Amino acid sequence: MRMCFATAVVVALAAGPCVAAEFTLAYVGPSGGATVNGLRLGVDESNVQGEFLGVKLTLVPAGGEVPEGAIAVLADAPGKVREIAGRAGSRPVFNLTDTNDALRSACLPNVLHVIPSDAMLADAVGQWSGANPDRPATAAAWHHKAVKFAARDLNRRFLDRFGTPMDGQAWAGWFAARAVGDTLMREPGAGPRELLAALKGADGLDGQKGDPHSFRASGQLRQGLVFVSPDGDLLGEAPVRGAPGGLDSLGNSPCE
Repeated sequence: MRMCFATAVVVALAAGPCVAAEFTLAYVGPSGGATVNGLRLGVDESNVQGEFLGVKLTLVPAGGEVPEGAIAVLADAPGKVREIAGRAGSRPVFNLTDTNDALRSACLPNVLHVIPSDAMLADAVGQWSGANPDRPATAAAWHHKAVKFAARDLNRRFLDRFGTPMDGQAWAGWFAARAVGDTLMREPGAGPRELLAALKGADGLDGQKGDPHSFRASGQLRQGLVFVSPDGDLLGEAPVRGAPGGLDSLGNSPCE
């Protein structure tokens, strides 16, 4: 950490951007692929914002142990999230890829599930089938042809950076990094406990999908989904228009 003061403006300018607060994000998962690419994009975009605020995020790979200085853990580790959460202590653990409903029902206090649960995906398909009985579709967190709510720009940035379309796992990584970044920009003095509390209490997280996102008591992220045709085309958005409960019509809330 390098502290800068008003009396040292000339020195700070000569030395480059001032970093008043630097945070380490531990990543557990494969070294390549959509999820970690989404994380990288989210971290980089957070750091562009952070240049003006003296806040910097650094993404580091973590193996069997979570680095002591990490403020959060981001996991692409289906089947291992509970174990990681147990080792993380008070640090928030972002589940980026495991859709298992039982993991939500466990009500793990430090886990935030960014990827939609199986129940959310099933509820979305049920809504679609009710409104469109002759048109099969699946549900997903994201689609590379989405254009509304700044999705077009996000898809373009990801494609330009990595040369592949953005999918739901890439979106989950990007969202997690941006949620952490945005929170720490507002609260640069936060530690792991404060970060977790701020994320759980936030009700306006931006996923570039329209309705503001927030976390349920189970740790599951409330979010809109997309419908995808058998050929991979974008068909529409969930919840379907008029669905009672809005975002809460997708999935349940077992911990409330």
